[in-house]
Amino acid sequence: MESATQFAHAAKATVKYLSQHAELEAQLRTTIAARCGQFAHGLTIPSYAEGKGVSDCLKTVPSGARGPVLIVLVVNAPREAPASVHVSNADSLEVLRAEYGAPEVIASEAYLYPHPAGSLVVIDRASQNFLPPRKGVGLARKIGSDLLLALIEDKRISSPWIHCSDADVHFCSDYFEQVNTHHGEEASALLYRFNHGTGFEEFDDAPPGPNNALDQGSPIRPGESIRPNQAALEYEISLRYYVLGLRFAGSHHAFHSIGSTLAIHANAYAKVRGFPKREAAEDFYLLNKLAKVGQIERLEGSPLLLSSRSSFRVPFGTGAAIRQLLEGSESHVVTYDPKIFHYLRAWHNALRQMFDSSRPGNSLVEWLRTFAYKDPLIESARLIETLAEVGAISTAEKSLATPGSQTKKRLLDGFDGFRTLKFVHALRASGLKSLPLHDALDQASFITLSARAETKRTRDLAQEIEFLEMLETSAGVIGSE
Repeated sequence: MESATQFAHAAKATVKYLSQHAELEAQLRTTIAARCGQFAHGLTIPSYAEGKGVSDCLKTVPSGARGPVLIVLVVNAPREAPASVHVSNADSLEVLRAEYGAPEVIASEAYLYPHPAGSLVVIDRASQNFLPPRKGVGLARKIGSDLLLALIEDKRISSPWIHCSDADVHFCSDYFEQVNTHHGEEASALLYRFNHGTGFEEFDDAPPGPNNALDQGSPIRPGESIRPNQAALEYEISLRYYVLGLRFAGSHHAFHSIGSTLAIHANAYAKVRGFPKREAAEDFYLLNKLAKVGQIERLEGSPLLLSSRSSFRVPFGTGAAIRQLLEGSESHVVTYDPKIFHYLRAWHNALRQMFDSSRPGNSLVEWLRTFAYKDPLIESARLIETLAEVGAISTAEKSLATPGSQTKKRLLDGFDGFRTLKFVHALRASGLKSLPLHDALDQASFITLSARAETKRTRDLAQEIEFLEMLETSAGVIGSE
């Protein structure tokens, strides 16, 4: 449990955030408190061009483990969005009226509906008060999360967890129970398990054919056409491969950054000033900050079911990757050379030696050469030059120049998820080029499969990789020898 001092600091951060950084929609806290009773849980969902499908998502939101749920749906678009987006958003607003009846108007652009799990607040930023350009899903998530934070602060929502998801998700029945039974006291965010496509793509049941690339069990091969479900599974495998590589390397950022799978502690959310107002990667940047104020921990309950549709909503991510595969701009999934994670591991091991007082005091570069020499997959010159290129060595040396109890934290924070990705990309640019997914899986020293990846059905491979991921444990200290 938090100490009295920690609690006071957290409360102060929340009050400051709500007064200085929260979106205007957080002011709905007073109206909602007056119109509704107490809630046990809060969930926010952005909705952009979901059409009538948003109703399917909302139908799967389960009852709260400890009481009613407040769902905040933010229907959004910029004014400049294509006409089809505005039509789709209008369809979303209309289907909600058809599904739940005439709403209670609680503000000029906010509506209150009854919902089987509790109550549904719809914030309309798609009809008149459009989102500003290039703010996108980050601002939409921030609007809903800020309102939930305000209600948690007012003790109108008893759970301190701000649940964030998407409008193409199907929720599991134990969704709120998973957080309820989680006992990690240092967590700033919790991540739900996830699977793509299972259970709600109409083409899942198409009969397989021995030479049919549309069969979800057949691996994607260059030149063959594929279907969304299979493309999503291959992309999901690549995400898990990356996390397994980071864990092998000893990274403290070895977790998924998927906005639909988040539960964020209210205190931590306020400390990092909420979601960044970005049209993409808002989840990555938020988690990057949350990892510096607490632990990012994984839940072990039932998975969320994520859509395997293609998408133009954001320039990268699952939807964009599926679109590129379906359009043929990418014929198969490629991913990072597994040797990259050996380089990253050597870096983390060298850092560990630098703040381990029981070891003799070599320089950081000397430790890098030592660990490069121990691993035949590493070229020492490439390791040191690439780290210098991304500024990692100079940043670490500055942290080490000021010894003290915070040295380890400074080192960890200095080489965060963003700097890790920058290093990975620099290694790729240096000549460690990306490989077809199945080749990377078969070559990776940190992944042991029951058979070669290319011989496996895609669904079976996805399940095996997830099982390996669940077996892994997060690194307690940077790196391992």
